[in-house]
Amino acid sequence: MELDTLETVPVGGVTQWVRIRGTKASNRVLLLMQQGPGLPIINEARPLARLLALEDSFTVVYWDQRGTGLSAPRLRDNPDDEPTSPAQIVEDTVSLLELLRNRFESKIFLAGFSFGATFAAQAALRRPNLVAALVATGMDIDIPFAENYTYDFVLHAARRRGNRRAIAQLEAIGPPPHLEVKQFATRARWAANFGGVTVNADFNKLLRVMLGSLLRSPDYSAAEVIRTLRGITTTQAALLPQLASTNLVESMPRLDVPIVIAQGRRDQVAPAESAQRFYDSLVAPTKQLTWFENSAHTPQYDEPAKFRDLLLSVRASHPATL
Repeated sequence: MELDTLETVPVGGVTQWVRIRGTKASNRVLLLMQQGPGLPIINEARPLARLLALEDSFTVVYWDQRGTGLSAPRLRDNPDDEPTSPAQIVEDTVSLLELLRNRFESKIFLAGFSFGATFAAQAALRRPNLVAALVATGMDIDIPFAENYTYDFVLHAARRRGNRRAIAQLEAIGPPPHLEVKQFATRARWAANFGGVTVNADFNKLLRVMLGSLLRSPDYSAAEVIRTLRGITTTQAALLPQLASTNLVESMPRLDVPIVIAQGRRDQVAPAESAQRFYDSLVAPTKQLTWFENSAHTPQYDEPAKFRDLLLSVRASHPATL
């Protein structure tokens, strides 16, 4: 790597962390925004580099957002440093885009996953002059629809399989809205176990992979791993109630940035129907809906070669000059 640095950045009045990696300092900049809410991504820098090799073509910025990962508040910090609103996350994104644009003197390619894609799109809406193009993967578009869709999927799957444990847990939380962390986690666990998150990976495997990446990462101490895990819960508790009414079909009829929507056909978290409705209704300079037929909510893991090719095609099609 010609460029491989772990840095603090002053964003939104608090110190946040990024890792910046690339084989050539002249490569165009790609900011990755993690799925969640609450999950880190700096721990995935090396695993994603092995899987996608994006650093050969981009200067890749991995950002642990406010309240997550290395950017999670230490116990001695002011609890007000916790993320309090989606608007603050979007504001942080705009600020980081400005810092990167000024440092690298070019517009930024922006790739978001799940809620990271939602926040990325909202930041691009605010400041389209900072963004060369947006790749939105498994984007959370219509939360009321998606919550009911996922709950119906997991409950029907549990009953079809005769999984009494799943049935009991899902009936205990009841139908959406699921505004509490326990409700959200229960629904997400069974969506993963029934193949709706990552193909061929249940919830326990996904958890082991995340913990393993944190423990093996040179960027996280044992204390920071603990803070990261605590940050997942506190971030979800803060954001879930505020995200519950999100509907980009209604709130984002236009986006003045080229957008590519990467959608897993087997996604049971951010359903394909929502992606199609958003794509059909959106006005943008250019728009593209790319289907990953063998993917669920995480095409970057389920079909990594195709996902990498998609990002390279976006880079080739859109200039990043100011």
